[in-house]
Amino acid sequence: MSSYQAPELKDLESVSKLFKLLGHPKRLQLLYLLLQQSMSVSQISSALHWEQSAVSHQLQQMRAFNLVDYHRKGKTIIYHLKNPQVMTLIADVVSHTEQLMKLYQ
Repeated sequence: MSSYQAPELKDLESVSKLFKLLGHPKRLQLLYLLLQQSMSVSQISSALHWEQSAVSHQLQQMRAFNLVDYHRKGKTIIYHLKNPQVMTLIADVVSHTEQLMKLYQ
């Protein structure tokens, strides 16, 4: 068994908050969309079948974690993935989840 040094409680709390943010399938879909291309709130709303206000709220939370950012294109705000490293984390979790689910079938 590997030995891991236990992180500080404050660091674990941050990790827990990130996992809570990533704990909804539609938020994960949103990140996958932005991995493919930058999009406006209305484009994301159409793709995910969410109300625009819900999309805006989720993007605001993701901005707080530096996962996404935006730029203006005329009057339109375009969101993009700011921290693509999070997708490596998500891919690892997906892979491990698939492996664990095979063990329980």
